[in-house]
Amino acid sequence: MTSPAHLVQQLHDIVEQLLALPDAAFEADEAQDFLVAMQRERDRLAVAAADALAPWESSRVWEADGSLRASLALGRDAHCDHRQAANELRRARLLTRMPHTRAAVVVGRLSMDHVDLFVRHCGGVRFELFLQHEATLVDTCAGMPLFDDARRAVLYWAALADDELGRAPRSPRPSALYQSRDHDSGELTLVGRLEAVDGEIVANELARLMRDVAADDRRDGVRRTTAERRAAALVRMATRSSGATGVPARPLIEVIVGVETAARLCQLASGTVVAPEQLAGLLDSAMLEAFLFDGTHTVLGVSRRRTFTGALRRAIKVRDRRCQHPSVCPTPAAECDIDHRTPAARGGQTSQFNGRPECTPHNRLPHLHDHDAQGPPERDITWLEGLRARLRFMHLRDLEIDDDAAFEPPIS
Repeated sequence: MTSPAHLVQQLHDIVEQLLALPDAAFEADEAQDFLVAMQRERDRLAVAAADALAPWESSRVWEADGSLRASLALGRDAHCDHRQAANELRRARLLTRMPHTRAAVVVGRLSMDHVDLFVRHCGGVRFELFLQHEATLVDTCAGMPLFDDARRAVLYWAALADDELGRAPRSPRPSALYQSRDHDSGELTLVGRLEAVDGEIVANELARLMRDVAADDRRDGVRRTTAERRAAALVRMATRSSGATGVPARPLIEVIVGVETAARLCQLASGTVVAPEQLAGLLDSAMLEAFLFDGTHTVLGVSRRRTFTGALRRAIKVRDRRCQHPSVCPTPAAECDIDHRTPAARGGQTSQFNGRPECTPHNRLPHLHDHDAQGPPERDITWLEGLRARLRFMHLRDLEIDDDAAFEPPIS
């Protein structure tokens, strides 16, 4: 049997060979394959390290030299931050009890980033419940090519787990903004933190004004960094506020409901997952849209609680969440164009089945656009079908049917 020390020496020799590779060792496509394979092997190596870390910690051999904690001994001898060492030890302890997660990383279906995501949101009092659902969560996350989608899925699970455990949602930290002024130069320094809903309002308005500033800069031949444009947008926001009508900014809240989805799904238009309790004080002034789904891809109805135009456009954005270019672009759907999969000039219908969000570069630049995109087959959604789905959903959730919240079929 090969000893662990011998295996580590072999690993050291292989790393030495990798370090000696010349910069021009690969063609461009070979370099990408090499880097992806290296990332996977790095994650597999992290699993092997976790397999050794857990028994080493429990053996308490690290106490022999008087170390107070295993993380302190590991941090000292490995020349790493002992706080990071503590995180790795905790991850190793939990990973030994997560067989489905461990196996998925070993075969390359998940990464150690997924492991850290599970540890961060599924540990503690949620952990025993997580072990019951581990296989399902692993399969769900492994089927999501974009990590942000996996993060949202885990956050949804955590909210449902808290409901099942009877835990009250953790109240978000209140928004706070600090300012200091240099009295010699008059410069103002702003440092702060905005909770999710406040951040959505401010970020959306800043982004809109930054586009205006960028357009003005192009017209006037001005060159500015992104940070400088953001500052200019903030000044423009304050200037306009001084002459405003007093109408407050309103966040767009999307509520996604359906027989095959969890009832407690609530997110902002940007995709940020929030607890429904965070929105309680905003429902009178917020723009609220509810979308009724049949499965995961078919929108049956859009609530008429909010007066708006372009229900079909909004429904497609809510359904797809992000740019649908095959490169798995992470641009949120709220920032995308709605593109015909099959162009209208070639007979493509303007329907939810032929529509998808694509970011501006992927939609408008010919060399980046996906010209052969295929969508699901067309399906007629009748008013009666939407009503039946709504009644079925209300029955399963034991809710009263509110005529004011009736769903109307989306534009077809």
